[in-house]
Amino acid sequence: MNVTDLSRVDRTIEIGASPERVWHALTDPTAFSQWFQVTVEGQIAQGASVWMTSTHAGHVGQRFQVWYLELDAPRRLVWQWHPGEVDPAVDYSREPPTTVTFTLEPSGSGTRLTVSETGFDRIALARRAKVYADNSQGWTEVLVWLQRYAEAS
Repeated sequence: MNVTDLSRVDRTIEIGASPERVWHALTDPTAFSQWFQVTVEGQIAQGASVWMTSTHAGHVGQRFQVWYLELDAPRRLVWQWHPGEVDPAVDYSREPPTTVTFTLEPSGSGTRLTVSETGFDRIALARRAKVYADNSQGWTEVLVWLQRYAEAS
């Protein structure tokens, strides 16, 4: 695969919790803050823009913005953000965001959650491979955090 092919990340995980429970973890600011390892400033709602500050080791204090485009409880959540670790050298006003779509489906006694992040092909080539790799690995880890949180509650 070459750098121009890096356009999307897709991950799926089975979570032993109801779609409603997983939805709550994705959309309640307090719950989201706990498992995503951020503080959320504002309400998670369609059309809302919120700032998040990382509390995750190695990234503590990094702030980033998330724009919520669609909330269709408990089936689909769509947001946009700037991918990868916050980089003070990047002018984010000039970089297009990527789009993250969470799709929840009942599966046995739990939920099949699919996350797709698209739009990497619009990121400048100089940054694309790194942010793609960061988010590709990141979603694998983050979905386990969500799974642990939802299944423990």
